[in-house]
Amino acid sequence: MPKLIFHHFDEEAQVHVTTATVTAVELAASQCWLPARFLGGQCDGYFHCKKAQDANCQAQPSKLARQRLEDTVASGDTGNIREDFRADRICAICREVILDEVYLGEAGTHYEGQPICQGCFDTDLDEPCATVYLGRDDEEPKLIGSCRNETDGDFSVRWHRIDPWRGYYELLSDNYTELFTDAILSGHESEEMLKKLYDRLLARLEAEGIGFARAFARSSNVFMTCLEIWIEKDLVKVLKAQIILSQIKDEVDFDNDLYKTGILIPRESLQQFRPLIGDKYKVTTDSDLADLVASKGDDLLTELMAAAKGGKGNG
Repeated sequence: MPKLIFHHFDEEAQVHVTTATVTAVELAASQCWLPARFLGGQCDGYFHCKKAQDANCQAQPSKLARQRLEDTVASGDTGNIREDFRADRICAICREVILDEVYLGEAGTHYEGQPICQGCFDTDLDEPCATVYLGRDDEEPKLIGSCRNETDGDFSVRWHRIDPWRGYYELLSDNYTELFTDAILSGHESEEMLKKLYDRLLARLEAEGIGFARAFARSSNVFMTCLEIWIEKDLVKVLKAQIILSQIKDEVDFDNDLYKTGILIPRESLQQFRPLIGDKYKVTTDSDLADLVASKGDDLLTELMAAAKGGKGNG
């Protein structure tokens, strides 16, 4: 690994020798040979050196560099700043120039490792991507935002995009195993059923000494929240938890088709659709109909029109 030796004077004219170690990649990243790059110090070109990050530059902005930038920002002419500016000083969220301290997106977040300004960092958890509760403790929820993660690495989030406007967050974990997940739909019959399942499952897990975490993840649909229950990674406890979950699903009638309709389309429409297709297709839930439409496409419409005119719906 290359080593650079610097001979320099202090304020009392005493000679000092300092050695800096750099990698070959860092050394080749920039042709700058200012001592500040390797030893720390101030640099007039700090804000516009695009190679500083790859070179692992140790310099800090000089008073002149900061004043020039502040004057440009104050003038409102920030368009050219972003084009001719070092990437690690542009906030990954708001895309504004970072004049002060740079925060890095924490592990397990959407902006992991990317530069974040103080404003975006401070307000990130105002509307979290997910809220995690460890055990039955409701007093200290652990929040995960776009750039902050309070779970100490136990959980991370991933955004699933359905289309350019819609999607939902999913939790991931290397330390826990997902036991149960479902969507809480505001005002739907399944909401009460899921509350019963949730309460009974937590009570049974706690009684059996199985460590667990509860999580509520945000989606683009304001009427839906993703409910997830995770348990500690232990084969015996995982098997026991699966048995408990199966028993509780039977107790609350989890697989009742009532809870799988009235979500995508009105139940009345589903009832009107069934006589048109007869026994040819098995459609009992909204999901069945959605899958059928996706697989048949325009052919399904042709069949429905023929059935509506008196043709045979059961083909």
